[in-house]
Amino acid sequence: MKTKIISWLQILPVVFGLLSFSLIKGQESAKLMRKYNVIWNSPSKDASGVMPIGNGDIAAGVYAIEQGSLYLLLSKNDAYNYMGDLFKTGRVKITLTPNPFIPGKPYRQTLDLSTGSILIEADSVKLRVWVDADRPIYHAEIHSTHQIQVTVQPDLWKRIDHTIFNITKFYTAVGGWNPELPTTQDRIVHGKGHLIWYYAVGDRSTYADDLNYYQVPFMASKFKDPFRYNTFGNLVECPQLTLQQSGLQGRGRDFDIRIHALTMQTPDTAKWIQQIEKNAALPIHLQQDWQKHCKWWSDFWNRSWIMASDNTLPATEREHFFGETSTGIRQEKDGAALVAQSYNIFRFLMACQSREKVPVKFNGGLFSQQLKLPYTDKRARSDRQLQADSTWLIHEDDRLWGRRFTFQNQRLLYWPLLASGDIDLMQPFFGYYTQMLEMRKAITKAWFGHAGAYYRENMEPTGAEQDCGHGCETGGLPPKTKPSPNYPGCWHDHYFTAGLETTAMLIDQFQYTGDTVFFNKIIVPFAREALLFYDQHYPRGKDGKLYLEPSQSLETWWVTVNPAPDIAGLRFCLDELLALKAGTPNDRNNWKRFRLEIPEIPMQTIEGKTVIAPALEWEKKRKNTENAELYPVFPFRCYGLGNGTDSLVKLTMKNRTCIDAQNGGCWTQDQIDWAYAGNAEEAAKGLVHRFRTASTFCRFPLYGEEGPDSCPDFDHFGSGSIALQRMLLQDAGRKILLLPAWKKEWDTHFKLHAMHQTTVEATVKNGKIIQLKVSPEYRRKDIVLGKGWSW
Repeated sequence: MKTKIISWLQILPVVFGLLSFSLIKGQESAKLMRKYNVIWNSPSKDASGVMPIGNGDIAAGVYAIEQGSLYLLLSKNDAYNYMGDLFKTGRVKITLTPNPFIPGKPYRQTLDLSTGSILIEADSVKLRVWVDADRPIYHAEIHSTHQIQVTVQPDLWKRIDHTIFNITKFYTAVGGWNPELPTTQDRIVHGKGHLIWYYAVGDRSTYADDLNYYQVPFMASKFKDPFRYNTFGNLVECPQLTLQQSGLQGRGRDFDIRIHALTMQTPDTAKWIQQIEKNAALPIHLQQDWQKHCKWWSDFWNRSWIMASDNTLPATEREHFFGETSTGIRQEKDGAALVAQSYNIFRFLMACQSREKVPVKFNGGLFSQQLKLPYTDKRARSDRQLQADSTWLIHEDDRLWGRRFTFQNQRLLYWPLLASGDIDLMQPFFGYYTQMLEMRKAITKAWFGHAGAYYRENMEPTGAEQDCGHGCETGGLPPKTKPSPNYPGCWHDHYFTAGLETTAMLIDQFQYTGDTVFFNKIIVPFAREALLFYDQHYPRGKDGKLYLEPSQSLETWWVTVNPAPDIAGLRFCLDELLALKAGTPNDRNNWKRFRLEIPEIPMQTIEGKTVIAPALEWEKKRKNTENAELYPVFPFRCYGLGNGTDSLVKLTMKNRTCIDAQNGGCWTQDQIDWAYAGNAEEAAKGLVHRFRTASTFCRFPLYGEEGPDSCPDFDHFGSGSIALQRMLLQDAGRKILLLPAWKKEWDTHFKLHAMHQTTVEATVKNGKIIQLKVSPEYRRKDIVLGKGWSW
C-alpha cells in the first residue's frame, strides 16, 4: 500500500507546536508564482543536487542526501580571500535519527518561490529552510510527529589557497600553487551553547601587486584594501539543542536551527567572534520574522512578473513542469511556460544574491557548487589535483573562470532588472564600476599618459584588471601602442567597450527612475570620464572624424578600424546625454563637438544587400562568438523596430557572423536581436531552445549547463530574460511598443516597467489583448501595438 504524500501547499495554513507555517496574505502575483515551483520527489545522490535560497547577502545550496543528512552549503556576498576569490563560508550538516531520507519512503522537496523557502516532507518529518529577508540568518525548522534526535555539525573541507583559474600574473607572482605549502584553514570555536567557525585571510592581499602592476602604488592610500584581514564565517545555535563534543544535539519534535553569518575586515579575530556573538544574541521572534520575510517576497513578486503558456496545447499539458532532467534537455511540452519559469526563477536567483555591495558573478554567483564529471576538461587543468576523488571537477570554493568579473557576461545579469523594476538589485553592479572610477582614471593616466578612464573586460575589486592574455604578444597587458607591424591582436588588448555600455545602462536607469540626484552625482561623472578616454586616446582621420585604430571588435575581431560596438556606443551615449541636457555647459559643449567627430556606424554589402558590419576594416576572425555587428541594435539601440530600421536588423541577423553560436545560449544575444527586429517566431523559437538546455552535472534544472562559463550559468538566463521582456515591451523615445515580437499562440499575463516611471500590465489570451493597465494612466496614449495586434 502506497503512502499518500500531502503537499506542503496543502498544509501551509496549519499551525503546529513551535513552528508557525502559516502564510501571510500576500499579493495574488506571489501566489501565482507557485506554478513555477521546482519540486523533487526524492533526496539527492550527492552534493551536485543542491537547491538554492538566499536573501541577497547570504545564500545556501540545500541538499538532502539519500540515506544521509541534510546539508546547507553557505555563501556570503563579500567572503573574499586574499586574491579576491569569493569563497564559501562553510557547510552545516543536520542529521536526523531515525533517518527520514531512506529510499522508498515518501519524499517531496519544493522550492517555494512565493515565500523564498525550501519545504521538505520526508516520511513523518517536515522541514522548512529559509534565509531571513531582513537579517543574515538561515533558519532550518523541523517538525516531527514523533520524538527524533537531531545533531548539527559544521562540515568543513580542506581549503585551497585560490581558485585554479587564477593562473595569470597574480598566480605567477605568488609562485604558482605549491601543494607542499600550508594553506589557511577554518577554525572552530565552542561558545556558550553554540558553535562558531571562521576563515581568517590574515595579513595577505594581492592589492599592492595589482596597483604596482599598473604603476599606481600611490592609490593604496586613497582606497581601502578589499582583501587584507577579511574574516568570514558562521555561528550555529538552536534553543532546543545543547552543545556536545560532536556538535549541537538533542531530542524532541520541534526545532529551529539558526545559522548566523558575518564578514568583517579585522586583524583581531577575537573582535569578529565578539561581533557575531553579539548579533546572535539579538532577539528572534520566529513567527513575526517569518511574516516579515514573506511580506518582502510578496512585495518583490508584486513589482513585476511574466507568465506565459502555449494556447495550442491541451489543458493537461500546459504549465506542467518536471523538476529535473537527467539528459541535459528539458522535456516540458509547454515551451512558453518553460520560458516563463526560467525567467521568474532567474529573477528569484538575482534577488537571492544582489542586495549587498558585490555584484552577482556570472560564473555561479553565490550558488557555485561542486560539479561531478571526469577530470578531463582542459580549462580546469592545473598543477594540482583538486581532491582525492578526481571525479569532482570543481572544489567547494572553486569555479570556472575564477575570480573574474567579466563584463561581457556580467552586464547580461543586470540589463533585465530595469524592466522588472528591480532597480535596488542593480546598485551592486553600478556601485562596483562607478566606485572604481578614480582608480581607473589614475591607471589610465599612468599607463597611457592622458585623461579619462578606460574599462577593460576583466575588472577586479581592487580597480585593476585581470586578463587571460597568456601566449599573446603583450602578455595580456593593454598595449600602449600597436606592438608590431604584424601584430596579431589578443583577447582584450584594445577592448574598451565596457565603459560605454556601463554608461548606456546608467542612462537607462535614469530614464526608468527619473532619479536626478543619482544622475548628477554618479552618471554624469562616470560618462564624462568614459567618453573623455575615447576623445583623447584615438586620433582623427583626414576627414576630421575619430579614427579608432588600433582597436578590436569585442573578442571576435582582434585587429580592426572603427569597430561597430564602440562607434555605436559613442553615438548612443552622446545622443542620450545631449538630449537630456546633462552635465555642465562645458560638458555639453565638449560633447556636441565630440559628437560631430564620431563617424558613421560601418556598413557592408552582402549579396547586394546593405547590412551592419563588425567594423570599418577588420582582419581575420578569432575563435569567439559575439556578433559585433549587432551591438548597434543591442545594447546600443541605434537600429531596430522602434526607429523603423527593423528591416536592416533582419538582414544583418540573417547574415550575422556567428549563427546560433553556443547552441543559442550562454552570453549570445540572438533572441534579443530578433525581438528588436520584430520577429516573434525566431525570438520565441530561440528562447525555448535556450531554456531547454540544462546540465547533466547539476540537479537543479534552471542552472544552464557547464559550458563556456559555469554551472550555474547566469548570463545564459540573463540574456534570455532581456529577450523575453523585449518581445513584450520596447521603449522607443516616448513611445511604448506593446507586443512588438510576441507569438499569438502564447497566452501571457505580465507586468513590466517602462521608461519614465511607467508600468504596463496586460493579459493576452488566444491572440487577443483582453486587459491592459498603464500607470500613470496618461501614458496609455503612448502605447503602440505591435504588427498584427489590435484592441
